[in-house]
Amino acid sequence: MKMTRSLLPRLLAGSFAFGVLLTATDVSADVQACLAASEQGQHARAAGKLREAREHFVVCGGAGCPALVRQDCAQWNSELAQALPTVVFGARDEQGRDLFDVLVSMDGETIVKKLDGKAVTVDPGKHTFRFEAEGFPVVSETVLIKEGERARVVDVMFEREGDAETEVAPAGRKKGHTPYPWIVVGIGAVGVAAGAVLIATAPARPANCDASTEMCSRVPGQSEAAFRKNQEDAGSADSQPLLGYIVAGSGLALVAGGLLWHFLEPTGSKRPSTALRVMPWTTGRSSGVTLGARF
Repeated sequence: MKMTRSLLPRLLAGSFAFGVLLTATDVSADVQACLAASEQGQHARAAGKLREAREHFVVCGGAGCPALVRQDCAQWNSELAQALPTVVFGARDEQGRDLFDVLVSMDGETIVKKLDGKAVTVDPGKHTFRFEAEGFPVVSETVLIKEGERARVVDVMFEREGDAETEVAPAGRKKGHTPYPWIVVGIGAVGVAAGAVLIATAPARPANCDASTEMCSRVPGQSEAAFRKNQEDAGSADSQPLLGYIVAGSGLALVAGGLLWHFLEPTGSKRPSTALRVMPWTTGRSSGVTLGARF
């Protein structure tokens, strides 16, 4: 009986120690999970995966984590709440009517199964959104979402034409003028200026050279070098102005062609049924503009 009484305190002490050990093991495991979530969240944030980072920070910001870790994760989570951009999706048919039964995926990940006008949180960066609606070809739209951007509207229009996947610009966006016509105008302006310089700097015909015969007579006492110089000046007096007129005329043709190109260039969102083609041209002795139309 004495032996039984002496063993009882030992058994109670052993049970208590075992319970404390199990509790300490559980607490240690929770702390490790908190630290791992904190580290994973920081790595995800550095990689631009803000949504994933926020999930980790929610874990390490829980009540079961150490106070210091919980405080840091709560602060990081608050910062992500300001940095995470949001997108609002919209879709319309050819008549401009809103569509609702539209599935939207981002970079292969389904994020919306039906449009409801609510903002959706996404990671910043370049994303390709794929819109699918029954009875319409698939529409894809690639956009750059900026960090901290709120309620970015990505609105597309579905058309029933064609069976292949179609890239459609967001509704309301129109094609503008291209810079190419002004490049042509600039080249033409340079040509006009160069031609004017050639004409203005052409040498005068020497007095001892006849334009009708294209011959020069030697002046008494004139050296051979001076006589050759007269012949060269006479040749330049004929050829340089002609070259200047050709260059200037070609430049004017390019200017006119570039301006026509600019004003006749289609700028609508749909391809026109007709198209005008302007092609300036020049040869050694003439220049002009060729106009062509496609119907």
